[in-house]
Amino acid sequence: MPGADLASVDFPFRFKVVNVIPVAAVLLTVGTAVLAGAPGEAPQRQVLLDNAREFGWAGAAGALAATVVIALLAEPLELASIRFLEGYWPRTGALGRIHAAGLRSQMRRFTRLRFLAERSADPALRHLAAVQLDERYPPEPGRLLPTALGNRLRAFEDRAGKGYGLEAVPWWPRLHHVLPEQVRGSVDRHRDQLDVASRLTIAWAVGAVALAVLLAQHPAWWWVPALSAALSWFAYRSALGAAGVYGIAVTAAIDVYRLHLLQEMRVQPPADTDAERIVNERLLLLWAGIPENVQYQTTDSDHHLRIT
Repeated sequence: MPGADLASVDFPFRFKVVNVIPVAAVLLTVGTAVLAGAPGEAPQRQVLLDNAREFGWAGAAGALAATVVIALLAEPLELASIRFLEGYWPRTGALGRIHAAGLRSQMRRFTRLRFLAERSADPALRHLAAVQLDERYPPEPGRLLPTALGNRLRAFEDRAGKGYGLEAVPWWPRLHHVLPEQVRGSVDRHRDQLDVASRLTIAWAVGAVALAVLLAQHPAWWWVPALSAALSWFAYRSALGAAGVYGIAVTAAIDVYRLHLLQEMRVQPPADTDAERIVNERLLLLWAGIPENVQYQTTDSDHHLRIT
């Protein structure tokens, strides 16, 4: 809005939470270190207060504007940042070597859980391992990713709706549009929790690197970047928990409302699960751009609707 005051702009709540909070956390931490004297000297409280008074309200307004601008620039990278944490990395160069190491680590954990789930003499341990295997890893070892977060998300992506002959990845964006508002809001809140935790993971990691550079010559302050790194680790653990809850929410929504999508598309409702699997397989082919025939529901005024 031309001429509008920055404070009067009504940013969506999701933008404020997912983008502004992580950016503000890092800028506040790194900016405080700089205002306190780093990197030229060890941070001092009096230096911080003097610089804060010198910059005053104008400096605070500039910091707020910088936070919003950086958050706006970072918003298009939201999906890319999540996929980075999932482990969608290049297979060559330094990241390629990290990818291979992460994949080996995840494969060892996957193999151990599968061994316990299949061969443990303790029934309770066997059951626990089977549950963890389903929650944390995709069914096939060839689908493993190099990070725990990536595997946890892929686990429900590969299993949700499988018994009905549908694939969650192409189905979910379409089903999301026709979910009841209350259900969609609940699922979206779980997704927001995942996004916030993921962005905080990256933000605190970036902050740890920046603080390590600023405070490298001041050993007494090395605990600050260490704390930032610890916060990044805690945020990542939170993201793992949020991913599990989000997966449960999406899976439940697919189980309960999948036929609602067929109704909204006016597709002839299947009589049983065998017929449903056939319909779902045909829809997947259609969505992939392959011509397929799906029977529409007919009405008194419309008896010949078909997709071919």
